[in-house]
Amino acid sequence: MRDNRMKQKLAAGEAVIGTAIGIPDPFVAELMGDIGFDFLIIDTEHAPLSDGEVQNLLIALRPTESTLILRVQWNDPVRVKRLLDIGAEGIIFPWINSAAECRQAVAATKYPPEGIRGYGPRRAARIYPEAGDYADKANDNILVLGQIERIEAVERLDEILPTPGFDGVMIGPADLGISMGHLNDLAHPDIDAAIERVLAKCKQHGVPFGMFTGTLEKARQWTSRGGQIATVGGDAGFLEAAARQAKADIEALKASLG
Repeated sequence: MRDNRMKQKLAAGEAVIGTAIGIPDPFVAELMGDIGFDFLIIDTEHAPLSDGEVQNLLIALRPTESTLILRVQWNDPVRVKRLLDIGAEGIIFPWINSAAECRQAVAATKYPPEGIRGYGPRRAARIYPEAGDYADKANDNILVLGQIERIEAVERLDEILPTPGFDGVMIGPADLGISMGHLNDLAHPDIDAAIERVLAKCKQHGVPFGMFTGTLEKARQWTSRGGQIATVGGDAGFLEAAARQAKADIEALKASLG
């Protein structure tokens, strides 16, 4: 297994910024992998991707320098095991609301005695044979991130954050706001205040703070305050934005022709 550069950068206090993949097309993934983002998140929580489609995306991404992270549908050790076995280098767990759930997430990513992961890395063990034995390196190199997306989780951060093997927080700002009663007002200042609380707790416990920021402006906002992980856009959004810009440019050209 190759060394996890994202984990190394986080441990050194550096910020990492990446993006998301949700289109089940290997060619799109190959294009995204060539860009050189710090990390790429293949999203199986909200995108309807099967395990076979995920494996095809990972095969297309094999040459990339980006760290390859899978966001899973649920904190399910069986699901996590399958995704690690096909080559995921990190897992984002949704809905981490307690220390017990955080311990379960970490255990799902690690071989005994540190965890409960069953052995069977059918693809993962052969991807980078020159980088050393997979089993010897996996426990130290698999990245474990947990989403804080309920106000109850914010209240329990002193219990959650010290979990051994837990590598960082990812804020789901929309779900966090909804849990606070702001479904129709996701710009409510109380949401930012809650996120600030998470950031402060992460600094206190020495745990990297991350967020699904979406835009460069939001990524700048939170990394400038000490956050270390941010996302900007995604494959579908990039495609739509480029197409809309092309359409606007075409209309401007046609208007100039009089």
